[in-house]
Amino acid sequence: MMRYILNWNSKALEVSGTAPEAFFRKKLMDTNKNTMKLNKTSQALAWIAAALMTSSVSVQAADAKLDSIAAIVNEDVVLVSEVEQLARRLQSSGESSGQSIVKQALDRLVLEKLQLQSAKRSGINASEASIDRAMANVAQRNNLAPSQMKQALAQEGIDYEGFRKNLANQLIINSLKRRESAKVAQVSDQEVNDLIASESQQLAEGISYHIQDLMIPAPKPPTVAAFEQARRNAVQLRKLALTSPDFMKTSYAGNTASDIGWKSAPQLSFAYLKELNTMAKGQISDVIHDARGFHVIKLVEKRGGVEKKTKQVRVRHILIPANEADAKAKADKIRLQLLQGGDFATLARTNSADKGSATNGGDLGWSDSQRYVPEFAKAAETLSLNTISPLIQTKFGYHILEVLDRREEDATKAALQTQARKAILSKRQEQDYDAWVQSLRNGAFIEYRMKP
Repeated sequence: MMRYILNWNSKALEVSGTAPEAFFRKKLMDTNKNTMKLNKTSQALAWIAAALMTSSVSVQAADAKLDSIAAIVNEDVVLVSEVEQLARRLQSSGESSGQSIVKQALDRLVLEKLQLQSAKRSGINASEASIDRAMANVAQRNNLAPSQMKQALAQEGIDYEGFRKNLANQLIINSLKRRESAKVAQVSDQEVNDLIASESQQLAEGISYHIQDLMIPAPKPPTVAAFEQARRNAVQLRKLALTSPDFMKTSYAGNTASDIGWKSAPQLSFAYLKELNTMAKGQISDVIHDARGFHVIKLVEKRGGVEKKTKQVRVRHILIPANEADAKAKADKIRLQLLQGGDFATLARTNSADKGSATNGGDLGWSDSQRYVPEFAKAAETLSLNTISPLIQTKFGYHILEVLDRREEDATKAALQTQARKAILSKRQEQDYDAWVQSLRNGAFIEYRMKP
């Protein structure tokens, strides 16, 4: 399924298909609803034009009587012909809302003018080279050579220069949006956890859990004092569980653990699933409260669903910067000292240019190797444990490294949190940008001369 959308990034303007996203994005952003397969070049180009919906595309032989003024927006104008063109595209694409299509088109064009004016004041523009790249990518996505674009657009009644100008406008607006979106505050951990919690049942679909449970039963009668005492007992029980070598032997105030075996998601309460979705195998939960009482659970194992594993390495290194005099000779000398029994930590503290790790004897701690530059990452992944490496040259200089250990970590929780954080941030950026554009409108001089 394809929907032709212009997505601008630093590399290319793409007309791309919509890839399936995690339900977070479906939950937070109502986008990419209308899709269509396009089999002919002329159809594809017509939809590229529709993709530039917030802009008007000059149509050859436009009716002169339509070129009257629809609205004055500060020092700019919106023409009736522009409104009519966009209204037709909104109607043909099915993207019009309940309001008048003409009014919707006029409002979009007014907002576009305001954004372009703001971009101009900020010095944001689209270079000829960036417009050329955008045009080339549109052509490529539609199996056309750049030289064929003009003719293909003409066949659709679309003026080439008008199309190019409006493509440039979209590049400018996208740059403006990126700049304004960068001002959005960071997403808190609590917001991330709340989103994950709200989607617990969907996240746990198809997953079964092997659980051990420590429970403080709900007090009877459920007085406030009895409830608080049961909660305090559960907190104390968790502290004991965290330090106990055997979860099943943990007990407090006569309450002992039970192995409840394998349970599928539909068999578990929302309170359980809320915790389980962010727990790793072997982890002990926070105190959970449900109708039966207070619980502390241990996730023994789980099956089903999609797990994300990451390979981590613990490396220590010594860095000699490339701009240092005789850098390679110095690095070779230090490596020889290490091979002859020199203490790595001492040599790192006295010689390494990476001051952050030098104070720790060169130890970089546990990390996913992919976080390092490629040459360093390759060595970290392939070098035998507790072996002094050959000199590794990167853009930072010459490294001598030693891999202390490797491990495989369950990164499912981290990946889930990252996905949730991105979804929240994306939605917030969208909302804040819309509010900012509305503030431009509130402070602008706008005179409507066309009645929708």
